[in-house]
Parts: sequence; C-alpha cells; structure tokens
Amino acid sequence: MSTTKLWGGRFAGKTHPLMEEFGRSLQSDQRLLFCDLQVCRAHLQMLSECGAVKPEVSERLVNTIDQLVAELNRGAVQVSGDHEDIHSWVEAELRQRAGDEASLIRLGRSRNDLVVTDFRLWTRQAVQRLREAVRGLQAVLLQRAEEQAGVYLPGYTHLQRAQPVTLSHHLLAHFWSLQRDHQRLEQCAQSADCCPLGAGALAGSSWDIQPQRTAELLGFSRCFDNSLDAVSDRDFAVELLSALSLCMIHLSRMSEELILWSAPEFGFATFDDAWSTGSSLMPQKKNPDPAELIRGRSGRVIGHLQSLLVTLKGLPLAYNRDLQEDKPPVFEAVEMTEKCLLVMTGVMASLRFEAAQMARACEDPGLLATDLADHLVRAGHPFSMAHELAGKWVAGRLDQAELALVRPLAEQLSAESVLMARRHPGAAGPESVQIQLDKARRSLQ
Repeated sequence: MSTTKLWGGRFAGKTHPLMEEFGRSLQSDQRLLFCDLQVCRAHLQMLSECGAVKPEVSERLVNTIDQLVAELNRGAVQVSGDHEDIHSWVEAELRQRAGDEASLIRLGRSRNDLVVTDFRLWTRQAVQRLREAVRGLQAVLLQRAEEQAGVYLPGYTHLQRAQPVTLSHHLLAHFWSLQRDHQRLEQCAQSADCCPLGAGALAGSSWDIQPQRTAELLGFSRCFDNSLDAVSDRDFAVELLSALSLCMIHLSRMSEELILWSAPEFGFATFDDAWSTGSSLMPQKKNPDPAELIRGRSGRVIGHLQSLLVTLKGLPLAYNRDLQEDKPPVFEAVEMTEKCLLVMTGVMASLRFEAAQMARACEDPGLLATDLADHLVRAGHPFSMAHELAGKWVAGRLDQAELALVRPLAEQLSAESVLMARRHPGAAGPESVQIQLDKARRSLQ
C-alpha cells in the first residue's frame, strides 16, 4: 500500500490541514535537492555492494536518479506540490518513474541521518563558494593597495585624526581580516566533513551496511563514530554561522568607513555610479547604499547565529523536530554573506580614492605630535616632558623658551618623513607595506 508520506501506517486518521502546512519545509529545504539525489545515489551503490539490494535493481534506480538530475539541470522538471519536505518529493518523483522499487532508497537509513547528510554536503559546497567570494574581495583589495602606493591619509582612533598611514596599509588591514575569515571557513569545511548516513534514526541499522563506503562515495573524509551524536550534531552549522557573523562584521566595518569617507566632511572616496543610488526627493544626492545595506544585513546574519543556538540549547538526544529549524538560518546567512562579499568586491573595484583630499587632511600638524615627542626623547628629554610639550605645541600653548626648543624638531617632520621612519614588520611605512603586499600576494596563490 503506497502513501504520499514517508510515514503513515501507524495513523488511522488524517493530518489536520493546518498541521500539514505548519510542518511543511519543502520551500526551504528544496535547496538540498541535488545533495539529496547525490546521497540517494551513493546509498544505493553502497547497498548494492554490500548485498542488501540486487545490483540490477540498484543500477535501474541509479539510472533513474541520473535521468532526473539531467532533467532538473535543463529545467524540464521543477520541484512542486504539497510534499512534506524535499525527501518526500524525491521519493515520490522516483516512485513515479521506477515504481515501488524506489522505496528501497530508504533501506538502512532514516530521514534523520539523511537530512543531516544532505545538510553537511550542502554546507561543504556552500563553504567553497564563500571562500572563493572572500578570495575575490581580497584580490581586489590587494590590487587597489598596489595601485595606491605613495598615497597618505590620516589614521584614526576614536574617529579622531591620530597618525598618518599609507592608503595601502589601510586597505591591507581589511585584507588580513578577510584572511582570517577564509581560514575560519576552511575550518568549517573540515567540521562538516563527516558523513552521518547509516546512523539511522538514532541507533544505526540492522542491515550489514558500510557507512565508511558511503562516506567515500560522497567525498567525505570520515564517517560518524556514534549514531546518537551523528543525527543530533549541528556544531558544524553553528560554527559556519559564527564564521559568517564575523565575516559580516568585517564587511560592516569596511562599509562604515566607506560611508564616512564618501561624505563631503571627509571626501576621501567617491562611489561609482554603478554602485550607488539617489534620492527620490533631493536631486543632488548620491548615496552609498550598498555599504549601508551590507552594514544593515550584518545584524540579520548575527541574528541567525543566535537563532540556531537557542534552537539547540535545550534539545535532548537524538533527533527532535526542532531541528527542522536548523537549515533556514544557515541558508539565508550563506546566501546573504556571499552576496554581500560580491557586492563589496564590485564597490571596492570601482571606488575612486581622492588622493588630493587625503593629502590635504595629512597637513594637520596634530598627526605629527607622536613623532615630535619621540624626537624630543631622542634629544634627551624625559618622555613625560616630551609628551607634554608635543601636546602644548598642537594646542598652540608653548611659551617662547619651549617654542625655541620644539620648533626646530617640528620643522623636520612631515607625513612622509614619519611614515618613512616606520620600517619594522607590520608598520605603516612604505618599506614594511611592501613586505605586506608581497606576503598578501603569496597568500592568494
């Protein structure tokens, strides 16, 4: 007796229509479609190899799956209907094509281990796309840093002018934050690289299956150690959302700087027309909308991390239906972060840096105060005295004797000279920035 559900024999009555709708996840988890078909294919091959399914039956079903994949790729078939989830749709579609034999894909497995296998497979693929997107933005930042050699601007603390830096150094600061994001994403891929198929509902299978073979067929480096843990573990999803939250924070901080820099009060950068918008009321406006949207969407990604943590915090082993809520936050966070990375890449590639305005801002004598204090110390004065004199010089409160002491040293200073003095690794001077550029270039190879 066939049923449109993957369960139902236990039930005499029909599910309430509101419950049907309430429990349906097809719209969200159809993103797992190709992963689900890939997992079904590998599972059938493993069942055939271990003798649970006849080879000719496995071959017919594998061919049916391959045909379905081909039709999906060319748009001849689309996911539709009121199926409970993507797994139900896949089995219904295979059954329509291959008859009741299609239900053999359920042998030796459960939806509990199937869904998390799909999810891990999808996560690995998503992480690869994200890493490529991060690399794309890093490459643009490196290119712009190389182009802007010799351009100086004020560096800021507390949003107050502090000391001069090279524009290249500033851009590379964002490069290195993205480098950490790339490394974290690599760790996420490793965390997701475990195949739980074969764990069943929670206790494994009575069939003589070979989980390690399924893992091999799906490209996983390892399979599960404990069936209870395998179906309930979502650490990999939390780790991914954590990595994406940090990545979005880095993008948000970059966005905030671009928003400030593009304001007339700074005038350090101009957005390209292709990456900005105007006002429906004020004709003069050119708004940094992509940066503002990225800054705003960072909160949504951080919220998705919080959402999944709260979902998981009170769950007993093993599978609970709460875990249906594990995927939408990850799906949206991945899609949003990837798009934000691509948009920021476009913005940074086309941004015009206003070097002349940056240079004018570097004429602020206050930017040289720290180096003036250092010169006074080198001249033999205590640091406390040097610090006080440099501060009074900036404020214009030196008496004649103090001015006679300070003026000759101050006249030797410029944004260029103080940067040239910063030669140690990691500093903002041209020599050390060139070392950074070389290191950054190697990291992208």
